[in-house]
Amino acid sequence: MNMNQKTKYYLNLILIIFLLIIYIYDAKYVRRDMEIFETAISDIDMQLEAGSEVINRMNQVRQDFIKNKNTLTAYQISGSELMKEIQNLNLLADEMDIVLDDLEIDPRNTFPNIDQGQDGDQIVLERQSLSFNLSGNFLDIGTFIDAVQDNSPALRMQYCSIILDSLDPRGVIAELEYLTYGGPE
Repeated sequence: MNMNQKTKYYLNLILIIFLLIIYIYDAKYVRRDMEIFETAISDIDMQLEAGSEVINRMNQVRQDFIKNKNTLTAYQISGSELMKEIQNLNLLADEMDIVLDDLEIDPRNTFPNIDQGQDGDQIVLERQSLSFNLSGNFLDIGTFIDAVQDNSPALRMQYCSIILDSLDPRGVIAELEYLTYGGPE
C-alpha cells in the first residue's frame, strides 16, 4: 500500500468513527426529546381527561337543575286550587269532629327576592303560607295531619305545635302552618 492509500484509509476510518459518534450522540438526544414529548403528551391527556370530568359534572349539575326546576313547577298551585284545598281541609276536619279555626292565608311571597337577571332558567314561583288551629282529640288531629300529607301534595307542612287544651281535659290544640307554592297572579 502506498502512502496515499494509507492516508485515505485512515482518513476514511476516522471519518466513519466520527460519523458513528455523531449518530450515537444524535440518537441519544432524539430519545431524550421523544421522552420529553411523550411526557408532554401524557400531561395533555391527563388535562383533557380532567376537563372531560369537569364537563360531565357540569352536565350533571345542569340535569339536576332541570329536574329540580320541574319538581318545583309541579308544586305550583293556583288561587282557585288553594281555595279547593281549604274547602277539603274544612270537610276533613268536619268528618273527624275537629274544630278548624283561625284560618289565615298570608299571600306575601316568602321566598327571598333574588335578581337573577334575564336568565331564561329563572323559576317564577312564590311561596305563601296557610296557617290555622285545630282543636280536638290528639289521635284525630294526628290522623288529620297524616291525611293532609297523603292527599294534598300542594301543601307542605312548615310548622306544627300541639299543646293541651285548657278547656277540654282530653283535647289538644294544634297550631299548623303549611306552605303553598304558586306563580304571581
